[in-house]
Amino acid sequence: MPDKFSATIGNFDGIHRGHMKLISHVLSYAEKNNTKSKVITFNPYPFEYFKRDKKRILANTDKIQLLNDLSIDSVDSIKFDEVFRSLTAEEFFQKYILDAGVVYLIVGKDFKFGIDRTGDISTLKDLCEQNSIVLEVAEDVLHGEDKISSTLIRSHLEKGEFSEVSKLLERPYQITGKVISGENIGKRISTPTANIDIDNVDFCFSGVFLCKTNVNQKNYFCIVNFGPKPTFNDYRQSLEAHILDFNENIYDQILSVEFLCKIRDQIKFNSIDDLKNQIQKDKEKAESLLKDYE
Repeated sequence: MPDKFSATIGNFDGIHRGHMKLISHVLSYAEKNNTKSKVITFNPYPFEYFKRDKKRILANTDKIQLLNDLSIDSVDSIKFDEVFRSLTAEEFFQKYILDAGVVYLIVGKDFKFGIDRTGDISTLKDLCEQNSIVLEVAEDVLHGEDKISSTLIRSHLEKGEFSEVSKLLERPYQITGKVISGENIGKRISTPTANIDIDNVDFCFSGVFLCKTNVNQKNYFCIVNFGPKPTFNDYRQSLEAHILDFNENIYDQILSVEFLCKIRDQIKFNSIDDLKNQIQKDKEKAESLLKDYE
């Protein structure tokens, strides 16, 4: 007999408290009704496919890992492409809900689906009723008077307000990736860095930050340059971590970098000497901030 699923659908960029409400309902219904649990999500996101002025909170690898850590039985990551975006609301429902064995579905009240977002909650209610699927529409989760949303989190990330981000996520904000070889720019300017693979993701913020990481079960503070390197005319987004009081070869290790606070915006310097002078100032500022996080 085919598996039956309790499910939710969405981008889930950030996996914030609003997302967790949906997922907790899925897990609860699955346990009480002897179904399996499923999260249906997208990669790339619709806003990436349509090249809208919006950028990611999490890389897909971090998002999938967070979802797997919640013991969800199935995480379906749908490729958002021309074929998928052309599905009508009814075709989407047939393929990803009905044919997938979904018997319980929970979504947010702003949920839209199908080509040009023509399917809405009313459409979904009708389709679920016709096919005996239990539908729940979740109310917004608030933080104070603000609706918790990926948009709100992006706003805080852009301002470097990581303590606020942590409250909305109910966990520290971090990025995880493998340490890869770079162009040795840091070493050439006497500030060696661990270059962390961020999977070519265009994140929603950039700058120089005080962070912390764990290497071989020991915690270290680090100064992270996150974003392009304008002084070297390199405008690809990258993550370079100068780990304080550390001098080991960690190529190919997986590092998670937890963001603590912003030191400054990125600057295009006129010379390497100007950059070196600023890095020294960054180190001094970082040292003055450490006491707040030790």
